Amino acid sequence: MLKQLAIAALLLTGLADAASAAVPRACSREIGRRPAAVLVRRCRDVSPATHPPCNALNPCALIRDEIARGCSLLDAGDRPGYCHRR
Repeated sequence: MLKQLAIAALLLTGLADAASAAVPRACSREIGRRPAAVLVRRCRDVSPATHPPCNALNPCALIRDEIARGCSLLDAGDRPGYCHRR
């Protein structure tokens, strides 16, 4: 019985680890609140979307992708400086 409980505990731990690995981390947790706030501000500045993913609770990669997309849609002369830094 004890052996079965130990095996069940290991399986549950493994499932919990897999579930937490599958959930993307919030950008604010990934790089910190202030750097995430900068990304969010830049995202909002250039995103043409009506509901852009410019939220520090989203993964940083999603926010950066939206910044890149927004920058690519702007004329070269209208792009903020951070659009040119890649």
